[in-house]
Amino acid sequence: MGRSAPNLLVVSDLHLGGPLRPPFGFRALRQVARLDRELSRFLAYWSAHPLPGDDGRPAPWTLVLNGDTIDFLHMDLRPEGEEAAPDEDEDLHGLALSAERSRWKLDQIARFHRRSLRALARFVDGGNKLVFVVGNHDADLFFRTVRDGLVQHIAAHSKAPEAVAAKVSFSPWFYYEEGRAYIEHGHRFDPYATFPDPLIPVDPAAPSRLAPNFGHWGLRYFCNRVRTFPVHDVDTWGVGDFLRWGARMMGWPLLRAAWQSVVFLARYLIDALRDGVARRRLMRAEKLRRRERLARFARKFGMPLARILALDNLRLPHVGASVLRYMQALYLDRVALVGAFVTATVAAFALLSPSTAAFATMGLLGVAWLGWRALADARPVQDVHPLLGSLARRIAWLTGARVVVFGHTHRPVLRRLGRAHFLNPGSWEHLPRQRMHARGEPCDCDARFGVITGSQDATRPRLMRWCARDRAPQVLEMGAGRA
Repeated sequence: MGRSAPNLLVVSDLHLGGPLRPPFGFRALRQVARLDRELSRFLAYWSAHPLPGDDGRPAPWTLVLNGDTIDFLHMDLRPEGEEAAPDEDEDLHGLALSAERSRWKLDQIARFHRRSLRALARFVDGGNKLVFVVGNHDADLFFRTVRDGLVQHIAAHSKAPEAVAAKVSFSPWFYYEEGRAYIEHGHRFDPYATFPDPLIPVDPAAPSRLAPNFGHWGLRYFCNRVRTFPVHDVDTWGVGDFLRWGARMMGWPLLRAAWQSVVFLARYLIDALRDGVARRRLMRAEKLRRRERLARFARKFGMPLARILALDNLRLPHVGASVLRYMQALYLDRVALVGAFVTATVAAFALLSPSTAAFATMGLLGVAWLGWRALADARPVQDVHPLLGSLARRIAWLTGARVVVFGHTHRPVLRRLGRAHFLNPGSWEHLPRQRMHARGEPCDCDARFGVITGSQDATRPRLMRWCARDRAPQVLEMGAGRA
């Protein structure tokens, strides 16, 4: 009897390196140390507790780190001394989004997170495999020098460094096991986090740097300049949250932040338009390059090219895809609609009799309401979490996967979708900043993850929590697979 297929351990949004940004001090080091400690204990536990496979014997693990594992985006340390000094733009906004700077960031993150890398090496040494699915915060893994550097950092802690490369792999789009699991980060469905081309997230005119991305440009040209603005989960903020933040910033700091937001928004729009021009100029070459990349995915996963194309077509365009879409993203279309309604109403009362003007205003109000609804339907989606559930159903139908996994939103969920399940394993980002509950208290630890066992119709997903106090996992939800 052959050995069982590996069981899947899925962790999303670790954000290693996220605390490494000014003001950098003891608090950040404590957060790094706590995340390292819990990840090390987590991996040691599962190395020592393999679950049975289809044949009843302990099966190895495939640990799928589902995007935003290495937080190149939030990390904002700068080279000093004899290293390549930042230029004037980097002094103001943080390091350039280039392959060279990404490799430097990786080396610094590896230096601070040695314990996590050592834990990953021991996990691989134990006969398990490691897969990095690329997300928006670690899109830098697209660069070969960065991928090779990460493998080297893991191998440096391994007892068999020469064997690490064969057990560590990277997926720039999704990880797939036929009839079992489809795992993708999910940022290509987020117009504010995706790239002009999420499969090839680089500038077509300069392939050594990342292409314009609203979130990346926001971090670099706004958050790195306005240090009081929080960088964690701001995408979940409503209008009231922004107003409360602004109220705390009254005076000169608020004016400075407002000006910096104008700089960021203008810089992003200009760069996005330039990127669009470059893509249109290189359309034929880019189209051929992309087609070959999709064909490689089809060959790798044994799928028909038509199915890969269908999966690819589910992606959403980024907010800088056109000036109109950008205006919609910033709600400027609604501002223009209100302005047009007010102007037309004033003109009606100035040019028509009062009764006719009142009648015309009612008609204008109806048109404005219809326009308001139409603009709302066309607006780039801000909260992609509800959308991911419907996308999971579609992807399950296209691929035959019994479990479809997304990360990105940091919101854990396990939901039945007919014959399949939708799983979001949540995030570990908040764990280093969370209060440790007392022994005996109900566990509220914020480290969630997924476990997928079995194959075909017997595939069973679990949504689980890692309890930092008990140093043990807890099952939160269990999917129903037929044994």
